[in-house]
Amino acid sequence: METSQEALHLEQGRNLARRLYDLKLDQLQNIDDNQQKDYLADFPLLSKEEFNDVRLQVIDAKRMQQLQVGWFSVPRDLAVLVFVLVTLILDWRWGAITATFTLILFESLFQVYFSPQMYAGLGSLVWFTYPAYVLLAWVLYSRGMAWYWIAVAVAGLWGGSYLAGLIVRIPMRFYINSRAAAFKRKSSTASGGNYK
Repeated sequence: METSQEALHLEQGRNLARRLYDLKLDQLQNIDDNQQKDYLADFPLLSKEEFNDVRLQVIDAKRMQQLQVGWFSVPRDLAVLVFVLVTLILDWRWGAITATFTLILFESLFQVYFSPQMYAGLGSLVWFTYPAYVLLAWVLYSRGMAWYWIAVAVAGLWGGSYLAGLIVRIPMRFYINSRAAAFKRKSSTASGGNYK
């Protein structure tokens, strides 16, 4: 059982982590000795080693959060690229159908699976979406579409892909939350001795 001193020590570590988490990543990485002394003055129970350990853990947590945010944008980028490529080869109707399918499929997969190693390669897709919008405008223009409809199509693809991604995530979020709640109920029942 923890003593009150150990509990206070642990609480200071948590409070330091909360305060450090509010900093930007580059600020966290570049904390100098004077800043470290100021933090240690506010948290006197922590040693320099513990401060550095907490700082490194917060840096890792912020990096992982950035990876996850980027990971969730990959399905949208894939859908945009598929739309443009299929529109280039066939027409915009087939592009819309295949992009919708792509978005639904990858949004569903990416909600339940996360791979930092895969994101290293897939994260660069965002840089291909911007030229894809220009390519889409050129394809539509070369097929005789008026400039204002081209602007509507490009803006619609940009905004629509964000909106569609949010809508597609709703059922998967509901499913994930339902599974978590069921698992929680099952584990609380099992720990209470009522096995089924």
